[in-house]
Amino acid sequence: MNSRKKLGYVMIAPAFITLFLMTIYPFAYVVVVSLHQWAIVPTIPRVFVGLQQYVNMFKDSGFYASVSITLLYTCAAVAFEMGIGFALAYVISTTRLRWIRVAFLLPSIATPVVVGLIWRFHLGFDMGTINWFLSSLGLGRVNWLGGWAAARLSIILVDIWQWTPFAMLIFLAGLESLPVDPYEAAVVDGANSWQILRFLTFPLLLPVTVVILLFRTLDAFKAFDIIYMLTGGGPGNATEVLSYKIWHTAFFQNRIGYSAALSVVAILIATLLMRGFIRLMKSAKYEQ
Repeated sequence: MNSRKKLGYVMIAPAFITLFLMTIYPFAYVVVVSLHQWAIVPTIPRVFVGLQQYVNMFKDSGFYASVSITLLYTCAAVAFEMGIGFALAYVISTTRLRWIRVAFLLPSIATPVVVGLIWRFHLGFDMGTINWFLSSLGLGRVNWLGGWAAARLSIILVDIWQWTPFAMLIFLAGLESLPVDPYEAAVVDGANSWQILRFLTFPLLLPVTVVILLFRTLDAFKAFDIIYMLTGGGPGNATEVLSYKIWHTAFFQNRIGYSAALSVVAILIATLLMRGFIRLMKSAKYEQ
């Protein structure tokens, strides 16, 4: 029995070491840094300040602004991605237009940096293709990346454009894996298309929906690349999401300790969101 236990420890050792080096140790190091007044220059003394960084954070209006922008960005992008993704998946599954899924998947293949560069060109005020098209129709130019509301709308729309195919693909896989017997019984009972969709398809797809919600919410919550390439957090701090504020605080304001404290709070928020979605997923599986 002891030899079997030892063998088990040996077998899980690589996974534990990887988890420790990639997750546990970096998080513990960030927590230690957040308790110090830590400059990016190694010659400057690092002073232990305890929880003062967290006290300063909750007094910082910029922190609350970045959290609100992050939540707005995450909620709006994920909601539209899931709605449009399900609609596209439903149309493709019912009409058998399987060839079109390849075209829809192209945006999600590109890296966020490339997507940001592409849309920075399209959304430019003077040379952007969208403003050129609006001008050709006799409409005024829109400062897509320079106005507060327009910049926020732009980063949300770009995220929707890139990641809606991901939601569509998962929804499509879920639709194609649904059992046939409940649908045949519903047709025999005289249910129409809307009733089948509402009372049969939606409940059966609940576990798949929760999976998409989990992945896309966590991914949108830590979005950085698109914001960096499109707006750089501007104009002002209109698009300064939490991840961008963490980066800017560390490398432009030389406040590594405060940036680490922001990172710890961001990780805690993401963890709470993840736990909520996992509970929702378990309840969905239980209902199934």
